[in-house]
Formats: sequence, C-alpha cells, structure tokens
Amino acid sequence: GLVKDFDIDKALGYIVAKTNWYMKTYFTKMIRDNDLNVTPEQWAVLNAINRHPRISQTKLARISLKDKTTVTRILDVLERNGYVQRNKDEHDRRVYLISLTEEGENVLAQLIPIADETSRVSAKGLKEDELHQLTQSLNTVCGTIEKLLIEMGGK
Repeated sequence: GLVKDFDIDKALGYIVAKTNWYMKTYFTKMIRDNDLNVTPEQWAVLNAINRHPRISQTKLARISLKDKTTVTRILDVLERNGYVQRNKDEHDRRVYLISLTEEGENVLAQLIPIADETSRVSAKGLKEDELHQLTQSLNTVCGTIEKLLIEMGGK
C-alpha cells in the first residue's frame, strides 16, 4: 500500500532537516574547538544584528526565523556575555534597539571563518556549478513554501 511506498530517506524535508542537523553539529563542534562561548542559534542572531544595526527585537525575530520569546532568551544570554546591548528607542520607549558591542563584533569576526569553513567542508563533494544549482534549488523551494504560508495566513 501507500505507506510501504514512502521512503523517508528520499523525502526532501527529511534530507534538508538531516543536512541541517549535521551541519549545525559540525559547526557547534568547530565553535567549541575554538573556545568560543556561542551556540549556532546565538550566531544567527549576532549575524542578523550585524547586518541590521540598531534593529528592534520584533524585526530581529523575523529576520533570524525565530519567535519573539526565543529571541528575547537568546538576547538575555548575549547581553550577559557582553556581546550585545539593548538601547531604548528615543521615538518609542517601549522598543529596544539591539546593537553589537565591541566584544560582540570580536566574537562575530571569529565565527565568520568557522561558518565559511563549515559550508566549504559540507560542500566538498560538489563541483562549483552543482553547489550553485543546489543553493538555487533550495532557495526556490524555500520561496515557494514561504508564499504558500503567506497565502494561508501563516506567516
């Protein structure tokens, strides 16, 4: 029957999730091996802040693909570690604008080569045009699902 014919190892979602898990695990090990006190989730948030200085927590959650509660928890840790600072928006006192501290910029500068190396090592078995095609294909899949979710009112 139908259930017997389903092979999870050929399912796109499973392959993407499995790839993500292995890449994240490798990245985490590389971070630890370099004695950095950061998680991949914190890296995503630091990177987003770096690309959008003085970003609000709401925008930060959207850009880093995390919910507001998760972002708040991550920011608490990053602030305690001295990597980010929250400043009240002078136009809206309820809003905090997030910036990297000098220490945050330093840790990010050490994380970028590790992230690059993780990507490079992960794609070692692919030719350049195959890697380009893969990233294009995954971006297409991502865009298709994002549009579907927006149409369904789920984003």
